[in-house]
Amino acid sequence: MKKVSRTELRHPTELAVCCCALAFAFACSGTVDADGQGGALGGPAAAGGSGGTPTSSSQGGSPVTGPGNATGATASAQGGAGAVSSAGAPPVPAAGSSGSSPTAGLPFPQPAPFEPAPGLLRRLTHTQFRNSIRDLLGVTVDTTDLQEDDWTGGFAAIGAGILSTSEDGVMAFQAQVEAAVNAVISDDAKRQALLGCTPSGAANDACIQGFVQSFGLRAWRRPLEAAEVERIVAVASKAATELGSANEAARWAAIALLNSPNFLYRPELGAAGANGALRFTGFELASRLAYLIWNSTPDEALLEQASSGALASADGVRAAVTALLDSPNGREAMAAFAEEYMQLHKVLSQAKDPSLYPEYTPTLQVAIVRDTRETWASVAFDDGANTLSVFTTPKVVVNSELAKLYGLDPGSLTPTTFETRSLPLDGNRLGVMSKPGFLSQWSNQQEGSPTLRGKFMREALMCLTVPPPPEGTNTKLDEAPPGTHLTKRMKLEKHREDPTCAGCHSLMDPLGLPFENFDAIGRYRTLDDTLPVDASGDFNGKPVANARELGEVMAADASVAQCFVRKYYSYAVGHRERAGDQSVINDLYASFQGSGFKFRQLVQDVATSEAFSTVAPQL
Repeated sequence: MKKVSRTELRHPTELAVCCCALAFAFACSGTVDADGQGGALGGPAAAGGSGGTPTSSSQGGSPVTGPGNATGATASAQGGAGAVSSAGAPPVPAAGSSGSSPTAGLPFPQPAPFEPAPGLLRRLTHTQFRNSIRDLLGVTVDTTDLQEDDWTGGFAAIGAGILSTSEDGVMAFQAQVEAAVNAVISDDAKRQALLGCTPSGAANDACIQGFVQSFGLRAWRRPLEAAEVERIVAVASKAATELGSANEAARWAAIALLNSPNFLYRPELGAAGANGALRFTGFELASRLAYLIWNSTPDEALLEQASSGALASADGVRAAVTALLDSPNGREAMAAFAEEYMQLHKVLSQAKDPSLYPEYTPTLQVAIVRDTRETWASVAFDDGANTLSVFTTPKVVVNSELAKLYGLDPGSLTPTTFETRSLPLDGNRLGVMSKPGFLSQWSNQQEGSPTLRGKFMREALMCLTVPPPPEGTNTKLDEAPPGTHLTKRMKLEKHREDPTCAGCHSLMDPLGLPFENFDAIGRYRTLDDTLPVDASGDFNGKPVANARELGEVMAADASVAQCFVRKYYSYAVGHRERAGDQSVINDLYASFQGSGFKFRQLVQDVATSEAFSTVAPQL
């Protein structure tokens, strides 16, 4: 991207280039002069890369000074665990019960001591970008053409600290920013609501200067420094002069703020505390809390808490977390996590054979994702239930198409209207693993895959690794000879006769075979290639007859509860699990167990833990 001097500005397109280049250059290189010259565009690289970083304000209180989780809690902590489940669902065993209860043991019997992770710059994920623009401008942007999120570690929230943004990627973000800003500035009422004043177009327009300061605080999640305000006001003034409209000053001020890496990236670098340790600043911590719970930018109230020093203690953070969870957007704390945990983004891009599944429409795919997201959130927030009861809940959230797939009466529903329903308690499916959000995703275009379904379960829900097949291994299943019929189970049994395949398939297939009653879009079936389906399998050595029984076993299994804590912790802190996280994870699990496996308790404990507020120097 070329660098443009102020004297070259004659067209809005050129002005956009200048704003984008200016914003990225002065934030990343610190060498931009008043004419918009400066360092190369491209945005911050991953931690440790070259170039400068967005300026971190020192205003506000110091971050949390100590852990707020149940430090010292033990595996025997009681507290009504498991007594509550989703309405009508089979109850989850209570704390202290026998068998494979999730109360057994801790994730790490001999944990390594806690060590902070290095600071990072995190690019907003697609969802965070969309939500932030919505909350800042009241406009919905299309993230389809944006540079893809990185799913390292199974979460876009982790990959956000690793990826860098190409020039084409910057332009894609810029296009969405400009479209959103234009929609607001071109509408008199929306423009007035955003600005709160009428710009004059003068060189030192007080309206524009105030807007840059107030809107910039929300967009950059920290107060702007005087030099930063001056640069953006200068761009706005030039736009008003060159384009002949005071409203153009507002347009390009907003574009410059939102095209900056200070908006697109979240710096989590910390500042030295009294004892020399690095802790997140009040504004960095406010940003971490907002994106953890709302998956969006902080509001004015949270930024005021950062400025006042209210986030400097565990009690202050706990109060802030409670307010965030209790707000209308609080459900996102579970819904957004569930979307990433279950990798639901894949559903929207999957194709199915239209000759076999003509009902697999884009609106059904959207409904499939919404059903899974909102069921997780409903169990956590509406029921206040044991989190593990999500594996046995009868709840579904359906539009007309998904209702038909579940065998429910669509009633007055349409493809774009939704309703929460309950499946029959004596029906053929219960819990999130019997939802199309899981079943359709881990399938191919024609049929379901017990192997893919089992692999996801073992890695995402049990925190175990399935090694890749040896190089050169033939992974294709044999087809039935002409005139004969074979179920998928039969094909897999034959496939496992090869010793090179048996080891890995024994880790996956017994977990996935209980879902053989469901086809490639999650529709129930009783026959496979004209033969009756055998849906038996096992979970951690415990035999199950079908998917319903599997859900009940999962809801009472220690490995699932422990893995859930480990996965949520990695998602929340934004990096892969390390040896230095083990003691914190143990504390979190003990407190989670003692609360009856309540999700809100886990969120509170993570947010007030030492791991959420401290940081090591960049590598």
